[in-house]
Amino acid sequence: MDVLYPLRWVYRKLRTYWRALWDIRLHYPQWKKIIFPLGRKVYVIGSPTHSNLGDSAIVKAQLCFLQHCGWDTKRIVEISYSDYENDGPFYERWIPRDSLIAQLGGGHLGNIWLNEEMLHRYQVSVFAENPTVIFPQTIDYSDDEAGRQEAERSQLVYNGRKDLVMVARERRSYEIMRQLYPDTKILLTPDIVLSASVEDFGVQPQNRSGVLLCMRNDPERAVSDQIHAEIRNLLDQNDLTYRYVDTHAPGDVTMESRFEDVKNKMQELASARLVITDRLHGMVFCAITGTPCIAFGNSNHKVRGTYDWISYLPYIRYAECMADVKQYLPQLLQLENCSFDPTPLKPYFEQLSEVVKQYA
Repeated sequence: MDVLYPLRWVYRKLRTYWRALWDIRLHYPQWKKIIFPLGRKVYVIGSPTHSNLGDSAIVKAQLCFLQHCGWDTKRIVEISYSDYENDGPFYERWIPRDSLIAQLGGGHLGNIWLNEEMLHRYQVSVFAENPTVIFPQTIDYSDDEAGRQEAERSQLVYNGRKDLVMVARERRSYEIMRQLYPDTKILLTPDIVLSASVEDFGVQPQNRSGVLLCMRNDPERAVSDQIHAEIRNLLDQNDLTYRYVDTHAPGDVTMESRFEDVKNKMQELASARLVITDRLHGMVFCAITGTPCIAFGNSNHKVRGTYDWISYLPYIRYAECMADVKQYLPQLLQLENCSFDPTPLKPYFEQLSEVVKQYA
């Protein structure tokens, strides 16, 4: 018989208690944020502060969506990417296991942006006991050995998770998810930004003039230099003034400035008679603000797949080639007073809403 067992038990309890107190003392602001007010909460982990305003728009729309699903703002806890990177073990110890993890939507699943994919996997693994919803995502693994290896690794993490719901934001992503994760619940829902409105972002109507070219210059670029030149020549031939813009801020955004930066970018696009873009959220911002837009595809299926959701909007057109641009240009320049009608998309967002509401 171990006569010292009671003393060892007391020692372990006291050690655990003092470690918890020390943990709280070192991270009191963070601890208070994730614990109070008491009760079930939803945690949005990994909010970006990089310059891509499309990702910040996703955060804003996702927070609005959670509120519409019945989550009071005090029960929505947002943790930035940098905060989680610095104090991940602390958050993992203290986030209650009955709370909802609402992972960010976007285009992060796959091996193109592997750091973001790894963050999703890590959260699913670390918070395995928590109900988790991965908001509308594009998934894309390259057709090579590296892509196949990462796809297999992802299967080990995502497939068969009982309390995990994965949401694809285009039909192609939905098909890939169904194939890779047959034992996981998969939904099909448009990009979460399309669930929001200009009022949510604070965008005001204004007079329109000129053409804005909002084009990629990163690994997802698919539009050639020749097409760029032909677009400029076409605009010159039609005496249309134009300038280049981007959905990136000049520098990294902050948690305090990001939504104002998003509003300003939307406002800028809404000031144009026409936007030509190969950026998904360039097209989505135009859809929400009623701005005529010609969209090109990128290196994967996300722009084309998202366009399929909003192809019913007469002021958004998808171009496969310059002949399409020449056809759509005069048509779109004639349009005035366009407005976003989300009615065809609502059943899909309601399906996601029903999943989220059961945890509120």
